[in-house]
Amino acid sequence: MRIFALETDIEQIKNRFCHEGETIVLMTYYHGLSFLFAILREIAITIILMTAAIVSLVYDFPMIWVLPVLLITWLIFVFFNVLKAYIDWTYDFLIITTDKVILVDQTSIVKQEIMPIHLENIGGISTFTQYMDIFPFGGICIHLKEGKGREDITLKYVPHSKEVSAKISDVVTTYQRRAQGNVLSTQPKVEQPFYSGSIKTPQQPEQSSQTPSQGSELGGGENSQ
Repeated sequence: MRIFALETDIEQIKNRFCHEGETIVLMTYYHGLSFLFAILREIAITIILMTAAIVSLVYDFPMIWVLPVLLITWLIFVFFNVLKAYIDWTYDFLIITTDKVILVDQTSIVKQEIMPIHLENIGGISTFTQYMDIFPFGGICIHLKEGKGREDITLKYVPHSKEVSAKISDVVTTYQRRAQGNVLSTQPKVEQPFYSGSIKTPQQPEQSSQTPSQGSELGGGENSQ
């Protein structure tokens, strides 16, 4: 189902960006704790507003005025931020295929960003820990060769980030080897000259030497006594 810019059917995104002959190697969502850490401030605000409502009730404040004010405050400062964090956690994911890495970022019903990164544009990948590596997630940094000002793309709260990073590295290496093999196969073959093993040397012309017989005339003169 599609709600404005928000696409809730993940298969539609797969079919749109994965072409024929392309295989999905890995797909992963972000860790559930990313949603919890994103709404910590909203949880604190909610507790404060609930405390204010209880105090108002105890001291007999006019609840007909207090409750609407608290509810509007909660909607403005809490609800929309929680909804945004929930959409981020539920509909943001990472796809690794044999040709590209697809990053899906859907932050709200009015904004969607899908970034396919071709493997030939990935110069390297690295990982980093979060929260002293206590939780089973971490960060991934994708180093680009070109595009987006050659900036690094950082992803946080990736479950088993080391395994995901290793998988991306393997796919990039396989792609590069396949591309190099295709280039070598398309190059024309140069035939080497064939020698039969016998080398013929040119024959030199025979020199004939004629010597005049004794008593013969030389130069046409007469021999007189």
